Amino acid sequence: MDISHERRRVVVWMGAALASMPLRSTPALGADRRPTPAVDEGPFYPRRFPADSDADLTRIAGRDKPAEGTPLTLTGRVVDRSGRPRAGAHVEVWQCDSKGLYHHVGVPEARLDPNFQGFGALETDADGRYSFRTIKPVPYGQRTPHIHFTVSERGRRVLTSQLFMEGDAMNARDGLYRALGDEARLVTMPLESAGNEVRGAFDIVLG
Repeated sequence: MDISHERRRVVVWMGAALASMPLRSTPALGADRRPTPAVDEGPFYPRRFPADSDADLTRIAGRDKPAEGTPLTLTGRVVDRSGRPRAGAHVEVWQCDSKGLYHHVGVPEARLDPNFQGFGALETDADGRYSFRTIKPVPYGQRTPHIHFTVSERGRRVLTSQLFMEGDAMNARDGLYRALGDEARLVTMPLESAGNEVRGAFDIVLG
C-alpha cells in the first residue's frame, strides 16, 4: 500500500468529518448577508504553481513529514446573498509558512519550510462547501496573520480577499485590516481549539 497516498486519503476524510461538526461561524451569513469584501491580492500570489496544489497544504506528495506550525482545518461555504450555494466555484488559498515566508515567489528554497505546500485549490461541492487543511497563519513584518483567497466562476475571478484571525492583537495595527472599517468583521474568522490543532469556519458571500 502507498503509505503517503493512504495518509492523504485519511486527512481528506478527517476534513470532511470536521466540516460536518457544529462550529461558531463568521457573521457573513447573518441577517443581511452582506457580500464578503474584497482585499488587495498583495505581492505574493504564486509566480508558478506547485505540482502538488490540492486542498491539503500541510502535506506534499512524496514527503513523509508534515508542515511546521499549528494545523488548521478551514471549512465553509460559497453562497450568494440569498444563501444559495455556488456549486463548482474554484477557490484558491495561499499564505506564508511558519517562518513568515511565501512559497513559489522566488524565495531561496533553503529558507522555506520544504514540507509546506504554500498554495491550494479546489472546487466547491453541490452545497457550495469547501475544506482546506493548512496551518494557523503567522505574522510577518507589519502584517497581521492572514490567509489570501480568491473565488472564480466559469474561468473568471469574481473575488479576491484576505481572511483574518479573530482576536489577534496585530489586527488593529494592520493597515489593510483597519481600512476595512466595519466590514473587517466580514473577513474575520474565530478559531477553536481541537486538541493540538485549530479549526475555523468561514462562509464566503458573493455579491
